[in-house]
Amino acid sequence: MHSGTCRGLTCATISETNSSYHGGSDLAQSRFLTHTLVLLAAALIPVLTAFDRLHTDTAYGANPTPLASVPITHVDDVVLSQGGFIMKMSTSSVDTPVRRDVSYYTIKPGDTVENVAGRFGLTVDTLRWANNIADVTSVVQGERLVVPPVNGILVKVQPSSQLSGLAVQYHVNLQDIIDFNLIRDPAHLKAGTMLMLPDGVGPALDTGGVGKKTVKSVTWSRLGRQVTNYTISFSASPVYGSGGKFPYGYCTWWVAHKRNIPWSGNAWQWWYAAQQFGYAEGQLPMVGAIMVQGISWASPVGHVSYVESVNGDGSFTVSEMNYGGWGRVDYRTLKSTAGLDLLGFIY
Repeated sequence: MHSGTCRGLTCATISETNSSYHGGSDLAQSRFLTHTLVLLAAALIPVLTAFDRLHTDTAYGANPTPLASVPITHVDDVVLSQGGFIMKMSTSSVDTPVRRDVSYYTIKPGDTVENVAGRFGLTVDTLRWANNIADVTSVVQGERLVVPPVNGILVKVQPSSQLSGLAVQYHVNLQDIIDFNLIRDPAHLKAGTMLMLPDGVGPALDTGGVGKKTVKSVTWSRLGRQVTNYTISFSASPVYGSGGKFPYGYCTWWVAHKRNIPWSGNAWQWWYAAQQFGYAEGQLPMVGAIMVQGISWASPVGHVSYVESVNGDGSFTVSEMNYGGWGRVDYRTLKSTAGLDLLGFIY
C-alpha cells in the first residue's frame, strides 16, 4: 500500500472532512460579518434618532430639555415652549408697560364722569375719589380732573403719612404700594408727592339723589382774617338704621349710626368722654375718625361729623347730619379747619 493513496470509504471520508472544514470556516466568517453589521446598526440607531430629534426640534424651535421646567419665549402673538407646543399669548402680557404717571383731563361738552372714567379704563369710584366728587352731576365744562394711572386711591403724602397706615386705611397690601410706586425707602416718604394705592378702597360714595353742590366762603376774624372754603353736597336719600342711644335727626345720631359710640352726651362733650373711655385723639383727620367741634354761635351744643376720606390735595371730607337742617345728611369737603372751633379728632 502506498502512503499517498486512499482507498474506498477512507478517501471519501477524508474528502468530506476537508469539505466540512472549509464550509464551517465560511459559515463562521458569515456569522461574524452578520454580527458586525448588527452591532454597527445598533450603534447608528441612537445617532440617527438624535439627528432626527435635532431636525424636528429645530423645526419647532425646541430643545430636548424635560418639560419639568419649560421657559416660555414670546414671538409676536405666539408663544413657543421648549416642549414644541404652540400656545396663544395671554392678552395681559407681563411685557405690557405699566402706566404710573398721573394725567389730567379737562371736561368738554357732553362729558360725564362715567364716560371719562371709561375712556381711561378706570372705575367711576376711582375718578370720584381722586377728585373729591360727591355729586357726579356737579362736574361742569372746563373743570380739570385728575386721572390716576390705575384703579385705586391717589393720595398726597402728608408730613405724618406712613405707608403702613395708608395700607390699613385703604385696604391695600403694603408691598403692592412699594412695588407700584418704586419706593426705595419706605420709611421716609417725601411730603407733597403723589402716591398711588393700587386697588385701594376709599369711603362709600353716595349713589342716590344728591343735591346741587354749593360753594361757601366763611370769614372769621377771631385771630385775624381767616377764610374757610368748603364744598357741600346734600343727600336726598332716606336714612335707615340705628343711632344707638342718640335721638334721630341730630349730628350725634348720624355718627353713632356710622360707628359704635359707648358714651352719651352732647356733641362737644364727646371730646372729653372719649378720653375717659381710652380712645386716642389728635389734630389730624383720618378715615373713620370723629371730628368734634366745640360750642359756637352756630351750635351751642357743639357738632360732630364722620371723616369719610382724606383726599390727595390735603383736604378731607366728612359726612354729617343736622348741619344744613334737621335730619338732613350732607357731605362736606374742607380745605382748612380755620374757624371751625375744632377740638380735634377721635380715632
